Amino acid sequence: MANRKACSALIVAVVVFTGLRHAFVPAPARGAAPMAAAGGMVSMLGAQAAHADKIDDAAKKLSEASYPFLKEIDWTSDVFAKVPTQNPAAVMKAIDKMIVMGAAMDSSALKAGGDAHHKAIGSMDGKLVTSLADYTAANAAIGHMVASAGEAKTMDVYNAIASFNLGTDIGPYMMSKVNAADAKAAYSAFLEFKDVVKASM
Repeated sequence: MANRKACSALIVAVVVFTGLRHAFVPAPARGAAPMAAAGGMVSMLGAQAAHADKIDDAAKKLSEASYPFLKEIDWTSDVFAKVPTQNPAAVMKAIDKMIVMGAAMDSSALKAGGDAHHKAIGSMDGKLVTSLADYTAANAAIGHMVASAGEAKTMDVYNAIASFNLGTDIGPYMMSKVNAADAKAAYSAFLEFKDVVKASM
């Protein structure tokens, strides 16, 4: 059950940020490394302390800005099990990129990321929303993991997911389920976080 919830969280991150990007936000430059791309858990605990501090600080800012949006999402919906609408071969290729990226991650960062996500799953409420503190810790862990994997492998995952056919209605549909201002604030904070993580690579 926990694994299914973790999978659902990963899929929703991809759907929400990719969907919102296509819905109302200009697409970031191809060289950018959005967190959504990160597939999920990439980190850099073996990096310099200054970088770690910057990622942790940025994760706190991202979490506080996006938590209202997070709480508005219906995490119990089956919509997340219905995307991406892609052929199995394309999905397998994307998963392969994720595995390669995961293998490139710093092992201690990866362990810390797994621990942070496990703790966050444990503190979920009835709506499957974790606490702000655990959400912040998970975001920081993801940032460190992404930084440790490097830009090339991160972008391989991002591009594989960006090529998925999510349809033209997913963005507007997801937006209709939340407060648009909160979604935009979350996305804006996410882009700032992405910049900090990229600078730490």
